Amino acid sequence: MGLDFAVLGPPRAWHDGRELALGRPQQRALLCALLLAPGELVPTRRLITALWGEDEEEWPKDPVGQIGTHAHRLRRLLGRPDVLVAGSGGYRLAVAREAVDVFRYEDEAGRAAALLRRAPEEARELLARALGRWTGTALDGVPGPLAARARERLAASRHAAGMALYEAELALGRHAGVLAALRALVAERPEDEEAHRLCLLALHRCGRRAEALALFEALRERLDARLGLDPGAALTGLHERIRRDDPALALAAGVPRPCQLPPDIPDLVGRGAQVREAERLLRSGGAGAGGPVVVALSGPDGVGTSTLAVHLAHRVRDAFPDGQLHARGDAPGAVREVLAGFLRALGERPPRGAGAEVLGARYRAVLAGRRVLVLIDGVPEPGPLLPVAAGCAALVTGAGAAREEGAVLLPVGPLDPDDAYELLARIAGPDRIRRESAAARELAGLCGHLPGRLRSAAARLAARPQWSVADLVGRLADGGRF
Repeated sequence: MGLDFAVLGPPRAWHDGRELALGRPQQRALLCALLLAPGELVPTRRLITALWGEDEEEWPKDPVGQIGTHAHRLRRLLGRPDVLVAGSGGYRLAVAREAVDVFRYEDEAGRAAALLRRAPEEARELLARALGRWTGTALDGVPGPLAARARERLAASRHAAGMALYEAELALGRHAGVLAALRALVAERPEDEEAHRLCLLALHRCGRRAEALALFEALRERLDARLGLDPGAALTGLHERIRRDDPALALAAGVPRPCQLPPDIPDLVGRGAQVREAERLLRSGGAGAGGPVVVALSGPDGVGTSTLAVHLAHRVRDAFPDGQLHARGDAPGAVREVLAGFLRALGERPPRGAGAEVLGARYRAVLAGRRVLVLIDGVPEPGPLLPVAAGCAALVTGAGAAREEGAVLLPVGPLDPDDAYELLARIAGPDRIRRESAAARELAGLCGHLPGRLRSAAARLAARPQWSVADLVGRLADGGRF
């Protein structure tokens, strides 16, 4: 496995999967300065200015000596004396670019930019993977002007990648799925014209033309009042096309294939029997033999039915090439709003003022002949959202799941003790859990072997490296919260 580094958040390092303590702030700053130029000889003066700036009066008494001391300590903690090499007038960190998360991110974001116009689905996957590498503010807590400049540059890059992801989602007809996020973005960045452009387009495609026009006017007035400027040509042109209801603004090619699934999680453990059976059933529904298949996952609170349902939906996406829809029980809006959102995602404009029955009939008609998966998570009365067409399937969780006639019920219980132990190890760190194996198993028992509680407990350990596992066991045994 070797060495691996992360700077898209608080700096972190691992040696053969074991996380390393990176030491004092200046030591971390030196490591990050070298990580931003992996494999290159970085002159000592550049390292000094990276940590303390250009003003020599702000330097410590012996900056060259301090750099040498930090480098010596870094060699020891990395466990590889040969990886930090002192050269003529500088230092080199002998690691590949692929060992640093920022370069993996930049490679994926760059490839996505080249694919955005001709292959938006592939671009979307790359961008989602790239943005998923971020765990917070880049180089969080690292002192020095170099880190400050890198933070600013990477924040701008992250924003651009996020905008490109929205662009890909809109190209794929997922305007309904990203509208709420775009509305939040323009509220957060009230003078960002590109964010407004994407939001206007999403509103228009969702049949909310008046809102799109009002949003443009609000931005125009704001820019005029604050800067004495009008919106740029791209946004002004889009506004004019929306005002004329230009049919060319509709999706250019084919029927929309929405993908509304939440992100999958990388650390699902156990559940092998349920996964195999549910996947078999769902794929038989996608094959179109007979009517639709409805799989209902049922279990107590905290058992992880929602997480399992999302994981299953991702596993069988390829069997439903015409799209995947998602409804949540905790989302605002009644069944009518959910059905209207489904119709928009499928490329339909819901009849104005139509009730749930009319929209439901239209929804079922639109699904005829398509292979669509519907994930219905915790909706009290899922019946109106279920497909009736062959080739479709539904995956349902919550109390209402078991009441649906014809649904195949798959009970989901607590994890077995070994799987619960493994989940703690994946989140809190395998070495840490292995060192206190007995306490970890006691912790799993206090969590009832329920994934929701296990994740919460493991996350608390991961966020508090100074705690032992036994410390958390004691807190929970005394009535503490998960």
